[in-house]
Amino acid sequence: MIKTKKKRGGLWRKHPFPYYLNKKIRGLLMRTINLFLGEVRKEKVSLPGEEIKKILLVRINFRIGNAILAIPAISIFQKNFPHARIDFAGAPVSGVLYQHLPVNQRYSITRKFPGILWSYFSLLYKIRSMKYDLAVDVSCSQSMTSSLVVGFSGARIRAGSQGKWDYWFTISVPRPAETNKYKVLPVFFRTMGMETQQILPQLILSPEEKAKGKGKVMALIELNHVPIVGVFVGGRKSKGKKWPVENFLELITTLRAQGMRVIVFFGPDEKELMVLFRQSLGKDVPLVFESSLRIFASMVAHCNLFIACDSGPMHLSCALGVRTIALFLKGNFHHWGPPPEIAHIIYRTEGIRVEDIVEVAVAEVGNVTPS
Repeated sequence: MIKTKKKRGGLWRKHPFPYYLNKKIRGLLMRTINLFLGEVRKEKVSLPGEEIKKILLVRINFRIGNAILAIPAISIFQKNFPHARIDFAGAPVSGVLYQHLPVNQRYSITRKFPGILWSYFSLLYKIRSMKYDLAVDVSCSQSMTSSLVVGFSGARIRAGSQGKWDYWFTISVPRPAETNKYKVLPVFFRTMGMETQQILPQLILSPEEKAKGKGKVMALIELNHVPIVGVFVGGRKSKGKKWPVENFLELITTLRAQGMRVIVFFGPDEKELMVLFRQSLGKDVPLVFESSLRIFASMVAHCNLFIACDSGPMHLSCALGVRTIALFLKGNFHHWGPPPEIAHIIYRTEGIRVEDIVEVAVAEVGNVTPS
């Protein structure tokens, strides 16, 4: 499937080549490097006892949600090694998300063709020149690309999850029994002897970004004492995470009937539906497709409540501290679901009903201060 390109600096990244090509190239890289490197002898190391001045954290994944869920790793390493330099290698989206976080250098790798043919070699060359003391795959899973970057980083200590791709790690950490992505990182790092506690992902907006987001929201809807509810109508259809369009239309209409002001957000896969939503909802409901991730986040930050299916924007809303209703159409909420202190998860084996969401939304907006 050939996908369209996006605007530079945009929120949604579309790639003009099939996903399998990226996977094939990464696999070829792994096999090629295997010809020249032998398996590394595993060590038992307590990281706090090591002299560590340069740290590289790695999470090579191109989805917004996974980049957000890796953020607590930065805080944990900063606390355990307060005088160390911390760098991060990830997808371009992580470089955008991690602005204003305590990261010295953000490396990114492209999936664009033909740049993919040399981007891995360029990235590894830059990383090896830094001579890191420690490189860690913070995915807590068997990530082929993250393992490749950590293994070939040249770091004195190379750590990651035990499994198929731990070939060059000096520390292979058993996969934790904890599987929830919001809880697993502290458990994972505690196995390495580090001091940890539960830390939730947090995105930081500058005062200028907050002001810009507020201005954009004010241009769409009057700020008064009525709660603003953001509704994101996207979701990965291929993974069964997308609620039907007619359900969203009914939900938005019902929320407005309850006296709430609603802003409807669209992703690239839903942009073509904006005409349908306009025809169905009329001109009084703001419809937004915002290509810039930072501006999108600044607008979501000015909502009192955000409703979304299991998706990147759902995790983004939680990381902004916006109360979130997370719609799970599949029973994997134990794995991907945010904790109750930041979100209310709705899941029904027979399917989520509009009235289920409205009931929760009415209760939620009663507990927040309107804009």
